[in-house]
Amino acid sequence: MRSTCLTVSLRAIEGNYRKIRAALAPDVKLIAVVKADAYGHGATRVARRLESAGADMFAVAILEEALALREAGVTRPILVLGGLCAGDEREAVRAGVSPAVFAVDALERLERAACAENLPALAHLKVDTGMARLGTRGDGELDALLSRWKDCPHVRMEGMFTHFAAADTEADFTRAQDAAFAHAVARVRAAGFTPLVHDAATTGIRYEGMRHDAVRPGIGLYGYCMPEVPGLEMAQRLTARPVRLHWIEAGETVSYGRTFTAQRRTRVMTVPIGYGDGYPRILGNRADLLVGGKRAPIIGRVCMDMLMADVTGVPGVDMDSEIVLLGSQGTERIDAAELAAKCDTIPYEIMLGFSPRVRRAWEG
Repeated sequence: MRSTCLTVSLRAIEGNYRKIRAALAPDVKLIAVVKADAYGHGATRVARRLESAGADMFAVAILEEALALREAGVTRPILVLGGLCAGDEREAVRAGVSPAVFAVDALERLERAACAENLPALAHLKVDTGMARLGTRGDGELDALLSRWKDCPHVRMEGMFTHFAAADTEADFTRAQDAAFAHAVARVRAAGFTPLVHDAATTGIRYEGMRHDAVRPGIGLYGYCMPEVPGLEMAQRLTARPVRLHWIEAGETVSYGRTFTAQRRTRVMTVPIGYGDGYPRILGNRADLLVGGKRAPIIGRVCMDMLMADVTGVPGVDMDSEIVLLGSQGTERIDAAELAAKCDTIPYEIMLGFSPRVRRAWEG
């Protein structure tokens, strides 16, 4: 079996959850976001662990993710952030999950499904306050939806929410979004509805006045983007073992395109991971890996299945040495934020990017 493995620490994720929970007021609910396979960490395992730790609710992007959690035995409420595709309403009702609703026709389909199944339907009203993605826009759309909702007695408005566009970078715009959301909340309550109100995700939680009834941490659960909560741990560790160690002479080149030329006699380590595994090709000649407790630069272009590193300055490297491409070793650490910066992207894309052929393991 190939040595390349992505190990996920459930202990770290639960610890992050507890640290975030402790930073909130006791009456603020925590909606754990586990969409996209829990940001690459394994949604069913993460959700079961957080449910046992006390998470109030879960959020996913699509119905299939919600159904997988139900099949895995998760019983807490589940919000489907992206709403439903037409025709999926009866499955959602049977599973007892809450889709986002922001259009009259979607509400009406959900009402019909509830009647057909003889079960109550749940939903969270989505309001667009500046993301321009999903949600009602303006008082007219909102009021039309609320008027129709009064004639849909089998659909309970379990919650209402919006999504911040730039909570990590633009405080004034975020406050304006929250003010627009508060205006919508007042209209919803004046119409007689009493939903759970939430708008802050991971980076929005720093605004204490915007925590409302609940918050939706996502990437914070996995150890990133919450400097206001100290001690969060990254939960992924990507490791491998060498498949070759050899010397090249000064002037020789490495990998496709010959983008690296050795300036001295160089010991090259070949590692069994590449862009076919989701390790970004652009990291060739840019990123480091860890071996023997030290950093070693990746040299030449990352191949589909392998990459090479210069371990000339790392004593004691052999074929049994552990290689860390993401995670800690000794006093050194490479996290998703570091790799993302070198790729001109965000940590989410790094964490989510590893392909199915990378073996997974869970610990803790």
